[in-house]
Amino acid sequence: MILEAGNWSEGERKLEALGLDVSSIHDALLYGHAERETYTSFDAPGAGEYARWTRQIRRLSEVYVPQGWTRINPDNQPTIVHPSNRHSLVVASGNVFTGVRYATPSTKNPRGRSIRTAVDNNAALVDLAELEPALAGLKETWMLLSFHSPDGKIYSEVSLPNSMSGEFISGWHHRILMPPVDPQGGEADARDEEPPSYDFAVVRK
Repeated sequence: MILEAGNWSEGERKLEALGLDVSSIHDALLYGHAERETYTSFDAPGAGEYARWTRQIRRLSEVYVPQGWTRINPDNQPTIVHPSNRHSLVVASGNVFTGVRYATPSTKNPRGRSIRTAVDNNAALVDLAELEPALAGLKETWMLLSFHSPDGKIYSEVSLPNSMSGEFISGWHHRILMPPVDPQGGEADARDEEPPSYDFAVVRK
């Protein structure tokens, strides 16, 4: 299921049910972007993207822990847990299909044991919920995915993973698409149209 957050849409109501909001998510994304901008080619490779990720986690923790969420780090995977203990949120970078309706995103980087366990658990809970609605209240692990487009805009979504291809998350039961944000000027226009397709062979390097 794909929902869009914004203008009190169904997606935004689902986000509120999770205890989250677009404003705080955008704030965390911009916080991470500002930190990333302080890095140059003279820093160690990957340092800037790591800084972006960890600052996003820090900002979300600063916003939601005072509201009763709990910050934990299973297997060194930063996670914030809702006060109800029914669901949690993990932050990760996504690929170019993050935040758009016309394609299915994947995580940019391979995920570790704690995420695989969480995804397997999500998949089991989704299957059980179809048989017995009462089981839907068990704990779920949601993911905040973000992609920083070459045009400068930040695309993101809060989604519930349910399958992996190798070490990458590739399947989602629910996707809540955030309005894209432009670090230079607030919310940006969405990528509404599917990019054109071309007939050529792709060879992995």
